Amino acid sequence: MKRTKSVFGISCLTLVVGLFFISVFFAEEAAAQAKTLKIGLITSVTGPMAPAFKSLVEGAKPTADIINQRGGITVGGEKYLIQIVTEDDQSSPPGAIAAANKLMQEGVKFMVPPLFMPSNLAIASVTEEAKILRMKAYGLGRDEVGPKLRYSFFASTTAYNIPVFYDYLKKNYSKVKRIAMITPDDPGAVPFQEHTEQEIRKHGMDLVYKEAFKPGSEDFYPILTKALEKKPDAIDVIVSIIPWSAGIINQSRELGFTGPIFAPCIFGDINILRSVLTPKYANDIFQGGPDVLSPKMPSIVKDYRALVEKETKSPFEMGHTIILEAAYVLLRAIEKAQSFDTDKVVATLEGMKSIDTLYGPGRMGGQDIYGINHVIRRPIPITRIMNNKVEFEFSGKD
Repeated sequence: MKRTKSVFGISCLTLVVGLFFISVFFAEEAAAQAKTLKIGLITSVTGPMAPAFKSLVEGAKPTADIINQRGGITVGGEKYLIQIVTEDDQSSPPGAIAAANKLMQEGVKFMVPPLFMPSNLAIASVTEEAKILRMKAYGLGRDEVGPKLRYSFFASTTAYNIPVFYDYLKKNYSKVKRIAMITPDDPGAVPFQEHTEQEIRKHGMDLVYKEAFKPGSEDFYPILTKALEKKPDAIDVIVSIIPWSAGIINQSRELGFTGPIFAPCIFGDINILRSVLTPKYANDIFQGGPDVLSPKMPSIVKDYRALVEKETKSPFEMGHTIILEAAYVLLRAIEKAQSFDTDKVVATLEGMKSIDTLYGPGRMGGQDIYGINHVIRRPIPITRIMNNKVEFEFSGKD
C-alpha cells in the first residue's frame, strides 16, 4: 500500500512537471511566433533638458510592457508585440535630427517626437520626406501640425482646454471679470495667448495685464507687482512647468493676491505642484492636466502605474503617461488600418470619426485651429487644488 502511494505521488509529480514545461514551451513558442513593431521615441536622455524628461525615458519600457501584456496588436492576422526604441536628442535640434536619422536607419516608421518644439520642427523635413508618421503626445505650435505636414499628428492638444476652462472659471468664480495673463516667452505659447484673448472677450471679461517672462526665471516679483497694480481678479498662466508655476503662485500669494490662478494648458504634474507650494497658498489653483494618482483613472492607467513603480522604482507621475498616451492612439490607428504603410495609417486617422484614447472615447479634430484634422480630441481633465488637497474630474467635453 505504501508503495502504491509512492508510485502515485511520483506519477502526479511527473504529470505536474510535464504540464509546467509544456505550458512554458507553448508560451515561449507563442512569443517567438509574435513579430515586433518598433516605435521610436526621441527625447532628452542627456543635456540640460534631461531632468525634465526623465519620466518620459522611464516610461518607455513599461509602455511596451503594458501594451504587450494586453496582447499587442494584430495586423493581417499576425500578432505583433511592441518595442519602444529610445534615442537621445541631446537636448538640441541637431541632436534630434541625428536621433531621427538613426531610427530611420533601423527601419522605424512610427515615432513619438521630441516634446521640445524646436527639436520637433527640426526633424520635420527629414521625417516627412521619409514618410515617417510622428505622433506627438502633447501638441502646441501651429508649425508642428498643418496642411503641409502630412505625417505629423498630435495625440492631444491643450488648445481645446481654453474655452472649457473659461466656462469653468465663469461658473465657479462668477465675480471674476479682470484677467492678468502671465506666460513664458515661447513661440509655441503664442497661438494659445491669441486663443485665450478671444475667450476672455467672449466670456465678457477684460484682459487687464499681459506679460511674458524669460524661460528659466525664478524671480517673478517685478512682473507680479505690475500685474497686481491692475487689480486682476484671476491670473491665467496658460502653460508652464513646475518651477515657474510654483514661483508664480507662491510669490503672487506673498504679494497678497487671493484670487484663482489657473493654467488651462497645464502647470505640470498636479501632485508635484501641490508638494512644492506653501500650504497656506495652495488654494484656488486649477489646470488642464489629469491627476494620474486618482482612483478615477481608467484601469489601463492604474495597471501602468503599477508597472512603472515596479520597474523604475520611481514615484508615478503625469510625465510617465506621455509616451503611453501617444503610443496608445497610434496603435489604435495602425490596427484599424490593418497596415504598417504610413500613408494608409494617415488616411485611416483622418477618416476616424471616433478613436479610443488613454482617457476614454475621443475624436479627430484640429481643422479649426491647425487647418487640418490631425489632432485627437480626448476628454478634458480638470484638476484643482483646494485647501491643499487635489480634486479631479473630467469636464465631460473634448
